[in-house]
Amino acid sequence: MSHKWAGLRNFVSTKAPIFGFDDDQEGFFWLAGQGGYGIQTAPAIATAVADLMKESAGLASEQSFAEELASYNPAIARTA
Repeated sequence: MSHKWAGLRNFVSTKAPIFGFDDDQEGFFWLAGQGGYGIQTAPAIATAVADLMKESAGLASEQSFAEELASYNPAIARTA
C-alpha cells in the first residue's frame, strides 16, 4: 500500500461544527464535528478558518468572517 486516507464522521454535543485554536495545546487547531454535513459546510468553514489563521499571524482584516462565527469555538463543546 503506497498511501491511505481515513476520515471520521464525528459529532459534538452541540451538533454544530467546532473550529479554532485549542486553549490547552499551543498551536493545535481544531476542525471537527461536521458530522454528516461536512461537504455542505466546508466552503463557509474554510473561509472562517482562513480568517482565524490570518488573525493568528497578525494579518487580520477589518472585520473577519471568523468573528461572526465565534460560536463555533471548541471551548463550547466542553461546556455544553
